[in-house]
Amino acid sequence: MRDSRTPADIVRKDNQLSRLTEQARALMALDRQFKKLVPANLAGYCRAVRIRDGELVLFADTSAVAARLRLMAPGWLPALAKAGYVARTVRVRVVLPSLTPQRYNRLTVGAPGIEALETAAETISDPGLAAALRRFARHRRRDGEAG
Repeated sequence: MRDSRTPADIVRKDNQLSRLTEQARALMALDRQFKKLVPANLAGYCRAVRIRDGELVLFADTSAVAARLRLMAPGWLPALAKAGYVARTVRVRVVLPSLTPQRYNRLTVGAPGIEALETAAETISDPGLAAALRRFARHRRRDGEAG
């Protein structure tokens, strides 16, 4: 029997997970408020990480962005305080963005598979699906997968 609880139900019932979820929401709200103040050309290259002990911590993707933030961010503290995010100082750290590794299609279709696709395309009554199968088989042959 499947558990009928939703993820939201699980989060509400688990105190630690509930606290963690609220902290994540608060940090995302801080970052959204911060992004309203940042010039558009910088917004995609930096983020507000936290406020702890009166210090706003910002992450920048490059040292050039960090330098601009160090100059500009102290001027944003009053606006952030007005929105409920009170900080006295700003610390900017350069943190390289995490790169998602590029995925490559490593699956191949051998000659028998390509022939089966072409045969299927001839027997399927749906013209759109038949055309898609023929195209796929043609591309696999062109890419040298058939032998």
